[in-house]
Amino acid sequence: MDRFKSPRIESHHDLEKVMHYVDLNPRRAGMVNHPKEFAWTSLHYYAYGKSDSLITPAPNYEKLGTTEQERQAKYLTMIEEILRSDWKDKKPYSSVPFVGNPTWAETKIKMLREAISIKKKSWRERFEKVFMLTG
Repeated sequence: MDRFKSPRIESHHDLEKVMHYVDLNPRRAGMVNHPKEFAWTSLHYYAYGKSDSLITPAPNYEKLGTTEQERQAKYLTMIEEILRSDWKDKKPYSSVPFVGNPTWAETKIKMLREAISIKKKSWRERFEKVFMLTG
C-alpha cells in the first residue's frame, strides 16, 4: 500500500476539495456507510464540532459562516451533497505532487523536475570527484 504523499495545493478551493475527499475515504473504501461512523476523520471536527487538538481550522472552513454552527452546517451540507452525487469518484490527491489548475500543476511539475535534475547532476559531480579519481 502506498503511503500518503502531501501535495502542494494551489488554492483554498482546491484545499476544500481535498478535505472533502479525505473525509469521504472511509466510505469510498467500504469501511463505513457514512463517514461520520469512522473514528479517525476530521469530519467530526468540521461537521459536528468535536474538539480535536490535532486540527487547525483551514482558512476556507473559517469562511463558511460567522458562527461555529453555521460553518458546521455548511460543511455537513457539502459532504451530504457529495455523498448524493459523486462520492465514488476517485481522485489522485495522494499520488500527485500538486493539486490545482492543470496548467499551474504542470508548470510546478516541470519546475520540480528541473530542480531534481540539477540536484542529481550536482550529486554526480561530487561523487565522481571523490570516488572516481583516476591517475
